[in-house]
Amino acid sequence: MTGCVFICALIILGRLFYCQIIDNSLIKAATNIENTGHQRAEIFATDKTGKDWPIAVNIVMWRLIADPSKIDEPVSTLKILSPFLDIPSKFFDEDFLEDSEENLEFKKLVNRLSNKNSYYEILKIVDREEKEKIEQMRIPGIYFEEIDGRFWPEKDYFGQITGFTRLENGKLVGQYGLEKLIDESDNKNLYITIDRTLQFFSCQLLKESLKNYKAEGGTIIVLNKEGAIKAMCNLPSFDPNDYSSISDFHLFQNASIETPYEPGSIFKMITMAAGLDSKKVKPETTYFDQGFVKIGPEPKIIKNSTGQSYGEQTMTNVLEKSLNTGAVWVAKQVGRDLFKYYVKEFGFGSLSGVELPEEAKGNIDNLDKPSEIYLATASFGQGLTTTSLQLANAFLAVANQGKLYRPYILRETGPYFVKQVISEEAAEDLTEMLVSVVENGYGRRAKVAGYKVAGKTGTAEVPEEGEYKGKVIHSFVGFAPAENPEFVALVKLDNPQIGTFSEYTAVPVFGQLADFVLKYYRIPPQ
Repeated sequence: MTGCVFICALIILGRLFYCQIIDNSLIKAATNIENTGHQRAEIFATDKTGKDWPIAVNIVMWRLIADPSKIDEPVSTLKILSPFLDIPSKFFDEDFLEDSEENLEFKKLVNRLSNKNSYYEILKIVDREEKEKIEQMRIPGIYFEEIDGRFWPEKDYFGQITGFTRLENGKLVGQYGLEKLIDESDNKNLYITIDRTLQFFSCQLLKESLKNYKAEGGTIIVLNKEGAIKAMCNLPSFDPNDYSSISDFHLFQNASIETPYEPGSIFKMITMAAGLDSKKVKPETTYFDQGFVKIGPEPKIIKNSTGQSYGEQTMTNVLEKSLNTGAVWVAKQVGRDLFKYYVKEFGFGSLSGVELPEEAKGNIDNLDKPSEIYLATASFGQGLTTTSLQLANAFLAVANQGKLYRPYILRETGPYFVKQVISEEAAEDLTEMLVSVVENGYGRRAKVAGYKVAGKTGTAEVPEEGEYKGKVIHSFVGFAPAENPEFVALVKLDNPQIGTFSEYTAVPVFGQLADFVLKYYRIPPQ
């Protein structure tokens, strides 16, 4: 673990050098030289020193325009411009006969430039460097028109947070993320809570994890103790500077808030919170585990994920071993109505209130159904859906002695206390149980030397067309230091092909993340 963190730290140093020395020159060129008079609000991240880092800035761009009435040789003109227009050189070969869609579009362009009566043709949007190179060629019939532009210095590291802009009727219009929020607000600069260094580390760690475990995608979220979002990384992502090259529009969505999923065993924390706060169970309460439980008059069988039976077990054991039968037993003691009450109290089934557009509520409607099976499966996170941010924020409530905060990304809007969702006593008991998950259970690989870590594993099946066909989500949510938490973090890996359960995938990734966060913010050991 230490070696991986050290390597990631070296990568960060290299990235920071690049961003400070090279990217800053680009930003200066954009802001000091090319800024327009009619400004769109800009967006700034921060770091642990409080410095503001631009992640969306205004620049000037130019339309590259062709006037057919002034162009005598359209093919020759396009050949000169081909490096800027990405036109393959083979298209200018007289013997080239390919009827590809790309070549047909090229021929149409030649025809339009050959028509002396046609309107001006916009060939491309170019930046200052491209404009200056083309101007030096002095090509007849080629002109430029100045327009507003936008530049995102951090590229795909903030892509799903910022979104992007498009030029519509001469005006930049936000698409997705904070860029969309700017259009819905009073056009003030946005100063966000994301820590640029931690965001980069999280994305690099997630990228390596997807590679190591052959996962299809993933999410990392870090919240501070007051609900400020310090990192929010989803992969795969996209570079807003090159959004037009993306064919899969799902990449534009912020999966942390827009993509609900069945959370699986990680939801047993909520079940246990309901049991403890309602005083239906205590950490030392026992039940007898047969390895399975029958639900309903026409019994449906629910088994532990291991297929094993463990005999008499405490509630702490239920979380340590992630026993499905134990979660079902607790939910039955609590009852359907009271269980649903606690699920809603923690914020599931409703918007968290984070200032990002398109947030999803998740779905807990099955808890309204009278059949016993829906309560039983919900107790271990099946048959209902949540977002990653909702889960992280629910754990934050436990870390904060039962106090629920609204997660926030705009610095000026938080912190915001919502309500007390469970008692301090229940939260303290649950925290100790979650510490035991890390010390004695499936969360061992989340340990960080010198600190107590609390957390819960989750290995969830992914329903496809109403059936579970083998796809899984591995996750871990935890907080540290457990006795006086400074942060909560979530790690989620989508359908990893290496590692059967989350204890072998998401848990060690959390351990690396937690180790970095504790050292980066210089949080003293306990």
